[in-house]
Amino acid sequence: MFKREYTVFVVFIIAAILMLPFPAFAVEKQDKDAILQEISAFIDKAPNTIRPIIFSIADEYARANKIDEAIALYEKALKILPSSEDLLGRLANLYNRKKDYLKSADIYKKMIELKPENIWYYNVLSDTYKSAKLDDKAAALWEDLMKKSNNPDIFMQAANFYKNQNNTDKAVLAVKKAIELKPDNTAYQQALESYYVKLEKFSDAEAICNKILTGSKDAWVKDWANSELINIYQKQNKLPELAVRFEKDLAQAPKELSGYRKLAELYQRNNERDKAIEVYEKAVGLGSDDKDINMRFLDLCENSEKFDKAEAQIKRIIASNPQDFYLYERLANIFVKAKKVDEAKKTWQQLLEKAPNDAGTFSRFGDRLNEWGDTNGAIQQYRKAQSLDTNSLRYTMRIADLLVNHGKIEDAKKELNNIIAKAADAWTKKEAERKVKDLEVKAKEAVSIPAVVAVSPQAQPAKAAPAEKATKPAKKKGLFSR
Repeated sequence: MFKREYTVFVVFIIAAILMLPFPAFAVEKQDKDAILQEISAFIDKAPNTIRPIIFSIADEYARANKIDEAIALYEKALKILPSSEDLLGRLANLYNRKKDYLKSADIYKKMIELKPENIWYYNVLSDTYKSAKLDDKAAALWEDLMKKSNNPDIFMQAANFYKNQNNTDKAVLAVKKAIELKPDNTAYQQALESYYVKLEKFSDAEAICNKILTGSKDAWVKDWANSELINIYQKQNKLPELAVRFEKDLAQAPKELSGYRKLAELYQRNNERDKAIEVYEKAVGLGSDDKDINMRFLDLCENSEKFDKAEAQIKRIIASNPQDFYLYERLANIFVKAKKVDEAKKTWQQLLEKAPNDAGTFSRFGDRLNEWGDTNGAIQQYRKAQSLDTNSLRYTMRIADLLVNHGKIEDAKKELNNIIAKAADAWTKKEAERKVKDLEVKAKEAVSIPAVVAVSPQAQPAKAAPAEKATKPAKKKGLFSR
């Protein structure tokens, strides 16, 4: 294996050298001919060795937008390797790029002949026909395939084709055939249900959901079926009818969490949040540690602005998952929404104690402090984050921006100059230099603009009283005197 790979590498290097513009190397014609003869003899013994060379040269042509040259190269290579699927595929892509779809179609047909079991080749041939505005040929391809195939995946791909053609009725027939061939495939059932919903055949769609609920053992599949039932009834404005059914299911199996989940979801869809909260409270009261139920209940309480319930619920979750640090941050956010900023700060301090080496946590706390108007506190957190993450200077950059926003220009320049001195990457250094220049330009502009003092009417000198006589001698009238 090593010898073969080494040989391929040598051939590649030789070919690349021969393609170099001269005078990079002074290669005599007879030397070139001799090397080419050896390569030719080697290709006769191991033709596949030319593939990486062909790909490299063709890619270079394509990057230079020399599509015809790349096509010609692949066509020559295919005379040596006529069954190479990757060469054929690349050639077809180039013809697609030229919008020569008929030639692309011919290549995909050949690929199908080579690998008739590869369904993807039928798909790309169908897409090529559609690109060529030959929809009839694309349809005929799938019709012919379905007549002679017993592969359910063929029928599912045909269904996708009909769906994209907005022919849902034919898509339904194709999926039904796939189900006949593989009746236990849940994905096929789900696809058929979606087509029935699109056609507003709600009874048929509901029948599929009920069949899945009866026959499936997978919890996630049952959750999907229940969710689809809610969609079906919602589209018909019949959610109260389904609520009666779900309530009955829950009464018969009060320890089944899926019953609480589906009923709460239905109430939420029907904009009955208080009822949904009651359902989740009962589920949580069972003592279940089901993460999905607990998080759904938390989300509902928070979104409904029931912050006391949200606080109690997330504390319950934290007690069961004390190492999930993100929960503390979420608790702090709930406190903020409830206008309990002091409680939020205490929660952040608890989080920092649990993650003392996490720069990102300190930085996010700095962001919150800045939002609450505590600039000095925010800067302190950014400095802590910077001390923990010395490979990045973004926290110091954040400090500089914060200082600029508060008019502390000289302090900001010190931070930026510190970044310039320490930056290991060119972008950070240039960004800091740019910001320093911007501050200097703005400072010069501020100095160059003369101050305009507005004089209030009250500050203007009072006019002499009409009765008062002037004590100074009258001035001679000038050119513009009145």
